[in-house]
Amino acid sequence: MKAVISLGSNLENRKLNLDIAIAELEKVLTELKVSTYIETKPVGGPKQDDFLNAVAIGECELAAIDLLKKLLSIEDQIGRVRDVKWGPRLIDLDLIVYGDQVIDSPTLKLPHPLAHLREFVLAPWFAIDPKAVIPGVGEIKTLLASIAKSS
Repeated sequence: MKAVISLGSNLENRKLNLDIAIAELEKVLTELKVSTYIETKPVGGPKQDDFLNAVAIGECELAAIDLLKKLLSIEDQIGRVRDVKWGPRLIDLDLIVYGDQVIDSPTLKLPHPLAHLREFVLAPWFAIDPKAVIPGVGEIKTLLASIAKSS
């Protein structure tokens, strides 16, 4: 199943953190495509340094919840600490879309409920998959154009 994962880091060696996460994703996803890294301003949360963001797309045979657990494990391995909501982080891996699955559980929400509002997700995703769609929301090119108009 096609998995879309956003990556972000704004602490220490941001590029290295993303590189390590991608190397770990290669163990879980096949046909992995990764966008170029982009620097973005933080959205929400406390004052903090800029992020380095990317999007990875690949095929996966795990159940969605098991893929989420693997992403959380990669974050833990890199040293992610969860103390401030939307605060600075060594690594952030979010499962954005998993095939056309729609899941609304306390543990996992698919598609990611904020992805359609986040240029740092949509722009790198569009660069590597311009025909992508967020199930139940719309084409990412339309969503990205909508964000551009409002800024």
